[in-house]
Amino acid sequence: MKALVIGAPGQVGRALMRLTETAGLEPVGTYRSRPHPNMLPLDVTDHAAVADTIAKVRPAVVFLTAALTAVDYCEDHVDEAWAINVHGPEAVARASSSVGAKLVFYSTEYVFDGTAGPYSEDDPICPQGAYARSKAEGERAVLAATDDAIIARTTVVFGWDPTSKNFGMQVWERLSAGERMRVPSDQISNPTLADFLALATIILAQGDVRGVVNVVGRDRVARSDFAIRLAERLGLDAGLIDPISTAELKQVAPRPLNAGLRTDKLAELLGRPAISLDEAIDTFAHRSRVAAQGPLGAA
Repeated sequence: MKALVIGAPGQVGRALMRLTETAGLEPVGTYRSRPHPNMLPLDVTDHAAVADTIAKVRPAVVFLTAALTAVDYCEDHVDEAWAINVHGPEAVARASSSVGAKLVFYSTEYVFDGTAGPYSEDDPICPQGAYARSKAEGERAVLAATDDAIIARTTVVFGWDPTSKNFGMQVWERLSAGERMRVPSDQISNPTLADFLALATIILAQGDVRGVVNVVGRDRVARSDFAIRLAERLGLDAGLIDPISTAELKQVAPRPLNAGLRTDKLAELLGRPAISLDEAIDTFAHRSRVAAQGPLGAA
């Protein structure tokens, strides 16, 4: 069976390409702007191309990781955010339904306002800002277009990936260079290892699961605490991390503060608890050591 990974060059997309094959699926990846060998070009805003690609591949499952996630950028580019995060997913959902494929759509904790976390799948959403509203509307559009979709809400996705600017890599790069790093102490959520997110959604997609599922790490911590724990595990100087308030960053778009997602439903569906933060950080640290050893060490 084929698995179509839309947005395969991204952090989660790369994890899906590796792990779908391990799970017995034949991965087919797409890229938008950075050509990759053995991948298909696809822009989700080109609805005709979306329909044509899915019709030709005829996958059993479609993983839609492609999204516009630059939160502050979305505030001044609302039309672009809607095209990529709402109308694109809707087109993918319709095309997936037409070939009988299950769709996994990756969403975010930003659909909540962050005043009363952690949130369950059934809590009413209250998105703040253009990015958050686009993802909330994307969820609605997907569920209206197909009855065989999983909405995987996640947050603070990180992993060892030198090509990525995920938060874990930012901590490693900045502290390795001896630079100070200001990190919010009032943004509370669940750091999520990219490989865990990918593997969990593959497992869910292979089962009879539909609707919204929170797919995040088990532990809910402040962003600054996460950075400090990661730095200590990597043997870096955690004293270079300066915990500050979100207000001090003067960011354009609002951020959910007292946020995070509950993992009770996920644990029940997987038959085991979500990954702990210590496990996730250990995996990150191990891969950083392997990378430092070079190709022979990686082998």
